Amino acid sequence: MASNRDLICAIIMLVISALLIWVLIPSGIVEPKKVKFDALSPSYYPRIVAYALLLLGAGVFLRSFLSKKTSPPAGDRHPNATGRTFGFLFILLLLALTLNWLGFIVASTIAMLLALWLGGERRLFLIIPLAVILPLVLYFFFLKVARIPIPLGILEPLLAGI
Repeated sequence: MASNRDLICAIIMLVISALLIWVLIPSGIVEPKKVKFDALSPSYYPRIVAYALLLLGAGVFLRSFLSKKTSPPAGDRHPNATGRTFGFLFILLLLALTLNWLGFIVASTIAMLLALWLGGERRLFLIIPLAVILPLVLYFFFLKVARIPIPLGILEPLLAGI
């Protein structure tokens, strides 16, 4: 018997990934006529994410039919689920609004600190290194490997020559 929650989630994932692959990415991302390496194409990473979502959606869809478990009761969710969801949406909005001003590294570090805390993680020895190191690694990957400029914001005087 198919789990209703899993089935609905799978269908949503499949629809979103299909929209990304066949509508949003082709119409929303301008591709240069000639790109030396596929990984440097502006649509390369969004396509990877969209195909990963498609595979995950297909897996959840199949599992919903193969699993013998039925859906858990409706009251079987985290007591702060709604607050956390809106909190994460607020963090993403805050990140989008401050990205150019604060820069990728600072804005992403703050967003990760808030998101990890909101998600229930309280171990500072884990939160702080993750929130600092991951944005730095991503910044240098996109800057040095992919050669994609990332906004530096308030750190521009310190990182402009690197």
